[in-house]
Amino acid sequence: MKKFYNLLFSPVLMGILLVILGFALAVATFIENDFGAEVARMKVYNSHWLEILFLLLAINMTGRIFRLKLYKPKKFTIFLFHIAFIGMIAGAAITRYFGYEGTMHIREGQASSSIVTADKILKIKTDANDPVIINTTGNIANKGKFDETVVLDGKPLNITLTNRYNNAYEKAVDTDNGHQVVGFVLSGPGFRGFQYLKQGNTIELGNMSLSFDGQPGTDINFSYENDTLYLHSDVHIFITEMGKHSEVNISDKKVPFEPKKLYKIGQYNLVYQDFKKNAELIPVQSEVKNHMLGTKVIEFRLQYGEAIKNLYLWEKDWNNSYVQTDIGGHNVALFYGNHTVDLPFSIYLKDFVIDRYPGSMSPSSFSSFVTLRDKGSEPIEFHIYMNNILKHNGFRFYQSSYDSDEHGTILSVNSDRWGTTVTYFSYAVLFLGMILSLLNKNSFFRKTKLNEKLVTILAFIVISVSASAQMANDNMPDSHRSIDKKHAEKFGELLIQNTQGRTEPVYTFASELMRKISRKETIMGMNPVQLFMEMNMQPSHWSKAPIIRISNGELQNLLGLNGKYASYSSFMDPQTGYVLRQRVQVAFEKSPGERTKLDKAIIKTDEKVNICYAIFSGEYLKMFPVPNSRDSISWFIADEAAKRATTSEDSVFLASILKTYYGEVLNAKSTGDYSLANELVEGINTFQRKHAGYNLPSDFKINVEILYYKLNPFKFLFPFYATLGVIYLFMLIAFIVNGKSVPGILRKGYFYLLLLAFAVHVLAIAARWYISGHAPMSNGYESMIFISGITLLAGFIFHKLSPFALPATTVLGGLTLMVANLSFMDPVITNLVPVLQSYWLTIHVSVITASYGFLGLGAILGLINMILMTLRTSRNQQRIITNLESLTILNHKTLIVGLYLLTIGTFLGAVWANESWGRYWGWDPKETWAFISILVYTIVTHSRLIPGLKGIFTFNALSVYGFASILMTYFGVNYYLSGLHSYAAGDPVPVPSFVYYTTAAILLLTIVAAFQYDKMKQIKS
Repeated sequence: MKKFYNLLFSPVLMGILLVILGFALAVATFIENDFGAEVARMKVYNSHWLEILFLLLAINMTGRIFRLKLYKPKKFTIFLFHIAFIGMIAGAAITRYFGYEGTMHIREGQASSSIVTADKILKIKTDANDPVIINTTGNIANKGKFDETVVLDGKPLNITLTNRYNNAYEKAVDTDNGHQVVGFVLSGPGFRGFQYLKQGNTIELGNMSLSFDGQPGTDINFSYENDTLYLHSDVHIFITEMGKHSEVNISDKKVPFEPKKLYKIGQYNLVYQDFKKNAELIPVQSEVKNHMLGTKVIEFRLQYGEAIKNLYLWEKDWNNSYVQTDIGGHNVALFYGNHTVDLPFSIYLKDFVIDRYPGSMSPSSFSSFVTLRDKGSEPIEFHIYMNNILKHNGFRFYQSSYDSDEHGTILSVNSDRWGTTVTYFSYAVLFLGMILSLLNKNSFFRKTKLNEKLVTILAFIVISVSASAQMANDNMPDSHRSIDKKHAEKFGELLIQNTQGRTEPVYTFASELMRKISRKETIMGMNPVQLFMEMNMQPSHWSKAPIIRISNGELQNLLGLNGKYASYSSFMDPQTGYVLRQRVQVAFEKSPGERTKLDKAIIKTDEKVNICYAIFSGEYLKMFPVPNSRDSISWFIADEAAKRATTSEDSVFLASILKTYYGEVLNAKSTGDYSLANELVEGINTFQRKHAGYNLPSDFKINVEILYYKLNPFKFLFPFYATLGVIYLFMLIAFIVNGKSVPGILRKGYFYLLLLAFAVHVLAIAARWYISGHAPMSNGYESMIFISGITLLAGFIFHKLSPFALPATTVLGGLTLMVANLSFMDPVITNLVPVLQSYWLTIHVSVITASYGFLGLGAILGLINMILMTLRTSRNQQRIITNLESLTILNHKTLIVGLYLLTIGTFLGAVWANESWGRYWGWDPKETWAFISILVYTIVTHSRLIPGLKGIFTFNALSVYGFASILMTYFGVNYYLSGLHSYAAGDPVPVPSFVYYTTAAILLLTIVAAFQYDKMKQIKS
């Protein structure tokens, strides 16, 4: 028994459980991506074996707490955050078994007192009993056995699940006690293929309905009379006999429904296929994978005495109605679908409101004005909107979605008072314990000290960071004169509405377009606004300019290019038109995973060609705000705005302004006098300020935004950081090899130069925050520039502990910014989607991305330590060991801080999710991988306690490879998995080739380091 307890409470079992849990959850995310969330929940997230795994972890952690006596005062802070994890597991169990979620749909002017949960139930109704719920597992459609008995007239009625079909179609089979069934081919909007219709049933066809002796008032009806099948419709029927061209128009009459005739009714065509007087519709499993008509079916066998009947529940009938049959003289009906819960109160929707970003149709927020009515209390007026919850009697109502006509609301509902309370309390204890542990002098973090007289020897792999820009050949005539830069800057200060509905300076919009077209800041000596104006004013001239960048060599050869740039006209053939038309169609028809490099290059090039076309045609010049409806203002191009203008004066102005302006600019290019053109720009500015209908950005804010785009600070910071870091690392090596220390003037010069660059970094983030009006953490690009800044901050924090801390973070920060500037990262400033308009965005994202900086530093320190191991010789072994020990302690401290921030940030995200969506954990892939990263770094930071994983080499290797979980959380989920946080909805994108080379290099380094470290230990022993 003692051995059993030793194993149960051992760190070895803890490590095994964490590895199994992390691996299982990782697999689950890919199951969800390939087979759907329901399958992932069934196989993993809601499985009993996962619950057992969490239970074993809780038991193991409890045993470790008592064995290590963490409850003693000296270790109490560590006890706090360890006991908090047990509390979170308990809270999750309460939520799992006692809480539930659902939705409430309410139309304006109506009330609702029930919610529909995500759980599915099976109900039985007989002619002798009230409906009875006999199953609430919600899994019988996918797994598990089902065999239940209910009493009917004193005798048992047995109901057994006998089969499941995942891809079935209907087939009519003759039977003695069946129904009349007609089979026909139906085609029309939303319908195409073979269809059976049983007597008494109805099919809805858009605005029309089709029935077989069904409910009165249907548009099309089948009936069987005097051994003849009839078709009747109040809508005109056109009958065409197969093989003939004669057509008969029938209205308001019964006509025989016969083979070899086409019946056209409205937008629908019907052709007779089959008719049976006594038949039963049974499911048949399709042998064709993903059969277009296939659906799920659950088959039950009903036995009542000697009578046996089969009953089929088709997926199309789930949630809709009971499916019934007669057995033993009784009527029995089954219902399978979402569970409806009746509430002891009701909610009345007075008004549903959508707020939009000024001047656009993009929603900035949506909300519901409701009245809660409960018996025995006064009505409560409440405004439900994103992150503002209605709480009543243990229920929480969240604004989730709305009807397409914008006259109805969909509220998420959560009932989990105790589960949420226990979990939130555990979160608070966790955060408190982690923070206090950093201050506790008895904690591992504070007890381990670094050698203050550290002398370091390091050889660092050469990191080459080069920025090259290849300019296009200027094939434009020398006689062409560009628009004056000062005037272009004045035009660039005007406002325009971009394609996402954001109101921004023309300079910003032009910069974004030019970057997409040519990947340049300037083209032919012109800034983005100059070129944008030129392309709008002289499209025929500029369509011949080579400004469209083509990076793919195969596509260059296909287009017959000599360089990397093509003109718009080179894509247009006088005889065949757009030369890429067929290739674009073929590329888009392929799934993202099947597209070749050429296909992707064609799609990107097609986007660039379309951008050029939109510029040449003036489609992007949405610079004129006019009323779009009674309550909204939208921005239009001049011609469209002129048609919508409310006064003749405005209409005349809008119809002529751009033509007049273009004429003056073209004239000014020759004379050099832009005074009249400047006045016209002022006129457009006055019109914008007068008619916008909302507060436009101030002149100062516009100038800050233009300056931000002109300077593009993060583009020059990444080579600066990387180059400065590499140079300083080589300086360290050179001085150490010569047995000297780095001169103070060089050390201070490096420090203050980097500090100046870091100040620019912080100011640039602040400027982006000011420009956008929200924390710059809403997309991949913004989070990368934030992570880079936090990485540098970590270096400044730890720079006194080791001379390698700051240059390591400098290189890592530079590489992070380099990734931010890659083509798949979009640096465009955008509006926030409604759910992100919350203070939680700043709190959650800033903490969790800060953790990436510290964990990234840990990976770099791990690499440095492995490189040191490879450089061991008999002469420098003692110095290598000394430095390895000191840098490993620094690495451990860094990872502890990173793990604490990652854990706090992840669970702060859970709080945000609960405040926004009504659940604090939903196993979204991003959430899951964040949790996996916590598990990974828990193993890394506790590896010193696990036999077989102890030692400097193992810890540093784990710190390097553990960072792969962060890369998967940050990049992999966004681009390879589907979910709430995903940018590419799970569409696979190619892995860059440098990833394979980097992985191979790290594996080789690990092998060599392991070999050298083993020798080091042998010699030392």
